[in-house]
This record gives sequence, structure tokens and C-alpha cells, in this order.
Amino acid sequence: MKFKTKELELSKAFDEVFLRLFLIASRVVQIVVSIPIIGFAAALISAFSNEELDVPSKASGALAVACLCTVYSVVTILPVFFEGPMFFTTIAGLDGLFLAAWATLVGVWDCSATGSCRAFIAEYFNTHPERHSFTTDCKLTKAMFAFMIVNVYVPLADYTHLLT
Repeated sequence: MKFKTKELELSKAFDEVFLRLFLIASRVVQIVVSIPIIGFAAALISAFSNEELDVPSKASGALAVACLCTVYSVVTILPVFFEGPMFFTTIAGLDGLFLAAWATLVGVWDCSATGSCRAFIAEYFNTHPERHSFTTDCKLTKAMFAFMIVNVYVPLADYTHLLT
């Protein structure tokens, strides 16, 4: 990790180093939080497929956003070591898009994930005989929803840190 610090004052150079380290740490947190969402969404999609039901588009959306966020987080760790202000501006814009995507998913899953498991089963598996796996699917949805909420706050933490 070689930073061009001779062009900056010492205090600005330290600020840039800590900013880069903080961004790397936040990307690692995004990866750690997005990977379980991929598993939860895939398990939920599998449950719907096993019951020969139409997979809700919000489950597919959660899987897509989690996969993209994971890949994006991995890809953006490396340039933090090499690039300057243009990189940070681009990353801020892309983080805004992911923030909007996660916030939308939280809004879409709100009713399904915050209600009772009985309501969840009635909404999605009403025409099928009761199974224990339906309760597991409900719990997976609740866990996935919690991880989505964390993913909303990770980019917000990045930028509230910068503003203070």
C-alpha cells in the first residue's frame, strides 16, 4: 500500500489513510452481511420451487441485489489502495444506488417479514397442506430481512463518518 502522501499535508495524509482503511472495513462488512442473504433467498426460492409455486419477484430481487452487492464490494476493495478523489466520487454514487436498492427491498419485504409466521404461510402456501418447512421458510425470511436492514445502514455509516 503506497500512498502519495508527499503531496499532502501530514494531517490530510492521515485523514486519507484512515478514510481508505474505513472504506475497506465497510466493504468487508457488506460482504459478510450480503452472503447470508444470498443463502436465505436461495433457500426461500428453493422452497417455492419444491412446492411448485411461482417464486415471488421480491425473492428473486433480494437474491440479485445481494449477489451484485457482494461482487461490487469485492471489486471496490482493490482500487481503494490505488485511486484518488474520482474513485471516491464514483463509489459514493454507486453506494447511493445500492442504498436505494436495499431500502426498496426492505420496503417490499416489510409485510412478509414482520408479520407472524402464520400470516406468512397463509400468504404464500395457503393452497398446500401444512408442513414444518413452511415455518422454516418464514424464519429464513425474517433473518434475510434483518440482514437487509443492516445492508441499508452500512453505506449510511460510511458517509455519516465522513461528514463528522
